[in-house]
Amino acid sequence: MCHIHLAINETKKVPEARAFYDAMEETMNVVIRTSGKFYSYIQGEKYSIDLDRRGNILGMEIFTPVGEWTVVRDLIPPEKTEKRKIRILEHRKEFEPIGFYTNEKNGFICMRFTEEKVSYHYMVAQDLIFEVNVMDELSAVWALNLVQDFGFKKEMKYRKGMNVP
Repeated sequence: MCHIHLAINETKKVPEARAFYDAMEETMNVVIRTSGKFYSYIQGEKYSIDLDRRGNILGMEIFTPVGEWTVVRDLIPPEKTEKRKIRILEHRKEFEPIGFYTNEKNGFICMRFTEEKVSYHYMVAQDLIFEVNVMDELSAVWALNLVQDFGFKKEMKYRKGMNVP
């Protein structure tokens, strides 16, 4: 079982973020508008979550092509979420997810670390939700509203502060 420990605090505001799937590179990136600087990560063979010195999430990348995501017909992202400031307490460690899941439209991705029943759904950035168990461990990450991209063009516009439909 995967044990990615978290520190969870209340917040009224979460950072702006967008998720992009680049068909050319077959990579999904979550770009979070935050002021932190890269210090560490948690990762596996098919993903990486970048962290600052305190464990705040700076961004996420999934290297698994959409064709390898498991399509679950009636999969629905969590609807009830609470805004939280979450820090990942693990650094420079490797954890393998048990799978990547989406619906027929590939409008979102769920990267699951455990099969256990989850107690909490926290929005940590716009369109980025963490599923957390009762021991404050990460069970899954949901990236919603995937923007289809090619050659990172839309992602680069977003990174420059431009509005991307």
